[in-house]
Amino acid sequence: MAPAKPTVKAAPKKANAKLSELDILIEKHAKATKLLADAKAENAKHPFILCPLLSLEEYEDEDIAAPPKKKARAKAAPIPDTFEDDAMAGFIGADRVIASGDASSSPVPVVSDEEEDEEADNDLPVLIDTEDMVIEEPAGKPIASRKAAYRKVSRVTQSTFSPASARLANAGRFVVHVNIATGDGFPADHADFSWKAVSEAAAASAATELADRFAMAEKSEEHRGQLINYAWGGAAQLRGEIKTLCKAAVDLYGIPRNFTQAEIVGHVKFLNGKKGIFKYGGIDLAKQTYDVHQPFGAPFYPVVMRKQWFDNLKAEGVRTSAFERYIDSPVPTLTIITGATENSLKEWATGVRIQIKFTEEEFAPRYHHHRAALLTLQTRSPTWFGNFQRELYSQIVSTSNFAHLKRIISPPDGDELDGVDFDALEASVTAQTTPDAVPDAPSTTVTDA
Repeated sequence: MAPAKPTVKAAPKKANAKLSELDILIEKHAKATKLLADAKAENAKHPFILCPLLSLEEYEDEDIAAPPKKKARAKAAPIPDTFEDDAMAGFIGADRVIASGDASSSPVPVVSDEEEDEEADNDLPVLIDTEDMVIEEPAGKPIASRKAAYRKVSRVTQSTFSPASARLANAGRFVVHVNIATGDGFPADHADFSWKAVSEAAAASAATELADRFAMAEKSEEHRGQLINYAWGGAAQLRGEIKTLCKAAVDLYGIPRNFTQAEIVGHVKFLNGKKGIFKYGGIDLAKQTYDVHQPFGAPFYPVVMRKQWFDNLKAEGVRTSAFERYIDSPVPTLTIITGATENSLKEWATGVRIQIKFTEEEFAPRYHHHRAALLTLQTRSPTWFGNFQRELYSQIVSTSNFAHLKRIISPPDGDELDGVDFDALEASVTAQTTPDAVPDAPSTTVTDA
């Protein structure tokens, strides 16, 4: 008799996919029904609380509804560059000069590093109260001069303003750029600093339109706060641009291209040590030496200054409304470059670059430290320091294509003053202010052969 074949149990059939989906929907429906019933019961206990309830269909639809699309932000019409020039005409009390630049001048320096863009955005907090607007630091420290409750609102951009107000805002931002670079790189009171910049821009403009807009802002806390926020954004923008240039200038030390990671660690320690050797000229990293008689003589100073302030007709050091503020390399300009370069070198402390944001909290003290060193040098060696400032400015301007800047560093042609008796000129002024008559000086007429 043949052995019985083993019984093979059939594998359990998988649940029908459609049935499982149906079960899920039924369970979800039951859950929604219970939640709706509980909510209605709770509402019945507290009739004084207005609690709008969705219908069961609305509840289920809401769970799968697509999120609403954000309304596209309208772009403001670009403000022509001539508006800023007109608004800033007379900002420093100088007559307007036609800048003759080379048509092939390189474009405006652009901050291409995304991290700097993010930093600039983070430094633009916009806080407003329903009754008043105030400015506050990103860390949450309110300006002491303004006492109100704050709440965040959307960022202030050009689209926030009308065309006329945008011109005033841009002019104020321009003045912030100039005042940060040539006045105080890290002012304590941002709101006061920015409002003064807007005020200077309005006062310097020949256009009554800007003065009218400024007068309107004085009467409106909200409008004034928007102008302050937008103008102060120029500080983060300028610092970000300088930091980007200083990061690139680290290559002047051969870092990182010429050294191993271990060598970079040692070189950065030498450069960024207590003496701040990175600022000196004559540095030899291989020998670990520098020229103590060349303080602030490092090669990055003319490189960064030229690219940031003297590279094209739109640069602040060239523009006719502000170029006089940059003559002879002001101490604040040297200071902010020094701080940004120190920050850039510190990023290589481990031998590989690790970003350190150029934040106000950390680097304002270093800014004041470097400024104190420059002012000490200026006080104790005034002649040397004055020559250093003029030579640095001349080095930058002499290689530019801007005639109005070159005239500043070029003495007048000697031929123009040939034959002038300077002593006789001085004597003639003295004679006019002296009661006793002075005999007429002999004729000094010169015939041009």
